[in-house]
Amino acid sequence: MFKEDTKKFYRNLGMKIIEAREPPSMAETETYWKSLWGEEAQHNEKAEWIRREQERKVNLMGWMPIEIMEITSYLSKAHNWKSPGSDQIQNYWLKHFPATHRHITKNFNAIIEEPEKAPDWLTAGVTYLIPKSGDSKEVRNYRPITCLTTMYKTLPGTIAKRISTHLEELSLLPEEQKGFHTGSKGCKDQLIISKTIYEDCRRRNKNLSIARNDYQKAFDRLPHSWVEKSIEFVGVNSKIVRFCKHSMEKWNTRLILKTKQEVMQSQPIQIRRGIFQGDSLSPLLFALHLFH
Repeated sequence: MFKEDTKKFYRNLGMKIIEAREPPSMAETETYWKSLWGEEAQHNEKAEWIRREQERKVNLMGWMPIEIMEITSYLSKAHNWKSPGSDQIQNYWLKHFPATHRHITKNFNAIIEEPEKAPDWLTAGVTYLIPKSGDSKEVRNYRPITCLTTMYKTLPGTIAKRISTHLEELSLLPEEQKGFHTGSKGCKDQLIISKTIYEDCRRRNKNLSIARNDYQKAFDRLPHSWVEKSIEFVGVNSKIVRFCKHSMEKWNTRLILKTKQEVMQSQPIQIRRGIFQGDSLSPLLFALHLFH
């Protein structure tokens, strides 16, 4: 681990490992996560503000086929040994075999043109359940970590870059949302701003009130119909909207729960609501959902 991923090695030094000594049954586990992911949700299409939003004119995002340099650029910034999904391909190998980039680009463009023909394995995830704390019998005490195929993550990652550029050019993403602006450090920037305000108020003996919102299972409850509508509102190209729609229809994952005695595995669970953990495009989709 030290040789392949030094950062992970040092991070794991002080990490307390919690074993699943008495895990819940896989039937119980599958039922719980199906109740979160497998039940389709629908946004309120009759809301008055949605009608007003639809009337708002936004410059539409153009489209040109994905280029090889975009794939190369995305892979150059990807972590070498990021855990892969069922394809078992790590970014390191794609980086160091640039001869494959031409073929990857060709197939990605074919998927964008006809997303309904994308292979089923592309959007199949593997979700490892990691015990957090407390009673290991309780299914709620497990953290899901989903690994997606490296091939799939590369395609939405490339698309996310284009959408971000479109949003930046038209100033469609609020400046306060630090997670997706070019050059922003996300939470680090927000923490520095909060600390600066706090220190200034303390120095000047000024009153200060801070409110923070915490959404319970926020990523798991987002209606897919609203994801599609949100990206239409900001003028995302229709080809990308169509790709997202067909991809969401195929999202699925298997649950894996490891103990000392066995490795338990569920049947595939369809992701009918919420964003797909591990998907390079999902955080941006969630941000757009929050601001519409």
